[in-house]
Amino acid sequence: MIFIYEDELYKNFLPLVYLRPVFNLYCGRLSLYQKIKRFYHNEKLNLLVRTLLESYVQENYTNGTVNNIHKDDSISLFLSARTILKQKIDVVGKEEIFINKDNEIIGFRVQNSRIKQIPINMRTILNWKLPKEQVSAISLKYLWDIIKINSQELINDFSGPRNLGKISNRAFILGDIKKLYLGRDAEIEAGAVIDLRQGPVYIDDNAKILALSKIVGPSYIGNNSIIDQAKITGGTAIGANCRVSGEVESSIFQGFVNKYHFGFIGHSYIGEWVNLGAGTTNSDLKNNYSTVKVKLGNKETDTGLIKVGCFIGDHVKTAIGSMIPTGAIIGVFANVLNTAKSVPNFYWSKGKRWQLEKAITAAKLMMSRRNITLDKSYETLIRKIYQSK
Repeated sequence: MIFIYEDELYKNFLPLVYLRPVFNLYCGRLSLYQKIKRFYHNEKLNLLVRTLLESYVQENYTNGTVNNIHKDDSISLFLSARTILKQKIDVVGKEEIFINKDNEIIGFRVQNSRIKQIPINMRTILNWKLPKEQVSAISLKYLWDIIKINSQELINDFSGPRNLGKISNRAFILGDIKKLYLGRDAEIEAGAVIDLRQGPVYIDDNAKILALSKIVGPSYIGNNSIIDQAKITGGTAIGANCRVSGEVESSIFQGFVNKYHFGFIGHSYIGEWVNLGAGTTNSDLKNNYSTVKVKLGNKETDTGLIKVGCFIGDHVKTAIGSMIPTGAIIGVFANVLNTAKSVPNFYWSKGKRWQLEKAITAAKLMMSRRNITLDKSYETLIRKIYQSK
């Protein structure tokens, strides 16, 4: 059997993983789950997630079990939810721990009876004192690691040229058209520019690139998304059902993001159902060009990177003209008026929290605008996050 497991480092990916498991984050064109699945097409991938997410994940995954592991002596393969595999690891074999070239744990193959807790603790894994085997894989430790490698992953995820859509003869295609994928019923209007000279561009089914937009590769535009008078710089992945205008650089939009006005988002990760008010702009570079620090929990961590933007949780709303500081963390369901560097979940205004029922009502209304219903398990998860503070 194969299990994808969360470990205690899931906390380094908050606020983006309050409402989803780590393996549902995107890097390149695909989610971390999809990147593992491509090596195991015919295998069931069983999931080990935080108890808080168990019911919600159970309803949304049908390809395997959730938090259901028989404590026997049979040997299974366990792969970290934070892993991007570059090679297939055999499911069957002896007990051993898999590491990458940086000595980071990628996963392990052990008897099921060894698993005592979820999320799995890395110290527990090391205490097994099993032999180690080096494999080719990337281990993600923080959200900004995803942004750092997103450009290369977009190149790796490109599946080759295809044209199932419509390209206006007055659109501008710069570079080798073999680096363009245009999905079914996707459209590139007259006056749009697709620049393939620095990398491929993948435009998924039903996506629309409207006039006066420019997309520089490597980039991904998800299905049903609309790019309207926008400049999309290389290293950007726009998820499904997004509305994007203004400028986006080296960033990831998880899906259902509304940025339909001018403003800049750079080197950032934006969760689902986020509405960015007109003029919302983030800083991704400090004035003194020093490395950016990000506050995770009560601790500030130096990213070691010169360019880091912001990390915005699901269902956040920003006011018009919002200016977001370098390395900002904005929690789920926050209502952003004057942006601090750290904004808690369900923030409404100074000293006040968004009332739960009003937050849920707003979420239902926003989702209904895209013909999506907020299901019971998702609503229950939102209530649990609110109560946990």
